[in-house]
Amino acid sequence: MRTHLPHPGPAQAAPSIDEDLARALRPMPLFSGLPDDELDEFAGACEICTAHPGQVVQAQDVPVRYWHVITGGHAVVQRDGTPIGLLGRGDSWSEHSLLNQLRSSIAVVALSPLTLLTMSQRRFFAVPEQHPVLAGRLVARSATSADRLALPVFNALVHLDLVRRECTEGYLEGQYD
Repeated sequence: MRTHLPHPGPAQAAPSIDEDLARALRPMPLFSGLPDDELDEFAGACEICTAHPGQVVQAQDVPVRYWHVITGGHAVVQRDGTPIGLLGRGDSWSEHSLLNQLRSSIAVVALSPLTLLTMSQRRFFAVPEQHPVLAGRLVARSATSADRLALPVFNALVHLDLVRRECTEGYLEGQYD
């Protein structure tokens, strides 16, 4: 397993998750129940990344080249600059975009110091052959992935804002007639 910097970012101290990655991953629903040797093999195909608060980890409308799972810290999901979600330990993104070869529909920004397990697109597509149980979980997770849900959530927020404005403006207009 290699440790590297997020895309982009300044040097950070090596994360403590390196010490026993299988034990750190086991409580996460995505990895629970998988044998230690399978977790170790999977972790060997990943890189550990860190990001500092405010750092953009995933930009919107760019090709997706990495899958990420948060192993420590929190990040905000944004669509067109509007916050639409919060991610924490065990949450992942880019499954949907990678599986469907789409550009990222979201931006992900670190809210706190962030530690990520990151896998390249090439290695992500090797998971089904090497880790079939995990592959099934990733496909299922794709249906609820932050990048999959970003547009419907964003559209709902925009709609709620428009309704709120219409109600407020209508109320104010009636008072001054």
